Amino acid sequence: MSEDLAARVAALERQLMVVEDELAIHRLIVRYGLAVDVGDADEAANVFTEDCVYDVDVGRMAGRDAVRKMVRGERHRSMVGQCAHQIGPALVELRGPERAVATGYSRVYLQTRAGTHIYRVSFNRWELVKGNGEWRIARRTTRILGHDEAQTLFRDALSRRP
Repeated sequence: MSEDLAARVAALERQLMVVEDELAIHRLIVRYGLAVDVGDADEAANVFTEDCVYDVDVGRMAGRDAVRKMVRGERHRSMVGQCAHQIGPALVELRGPERAVATGYSRVYLQTRAGTHIYRVSFNRWELVKGNGEWRIARRTTRILGHDEAQTLFRDALSRRP
């Protein structure tokens, strides 16, 4: 194989790894939404690292067990089967082979007797790490639209260019 061809193949391999990582991150984020919609606390928690932080404007959770507890909680259980978490698309910024940040929206739809309505629209920042070939969420920061901190998250994402 010529040097030029070898360099081109190596460049394509690097590009493919970037695409694969971005796709894996998008799938991970969507998997969380699907898991909470069906009330699968273990699957929802599994997208996070063991020592994760889930910082929502209405509270803060630390660790997978806290995520499980939230999904198993009365408030969330009352919505299972009646809600749909739509998450993304997100801007994904790879920060080396084992770190990434994804920024984007989430919407939660809720079915009530009056019909389906938007329950919550939020801005999210996911900080991810890759270990043993798999991405996990180390920290998720979620702020409802209109929250003072939401604009800061927007600006941080837009200030970085690929």
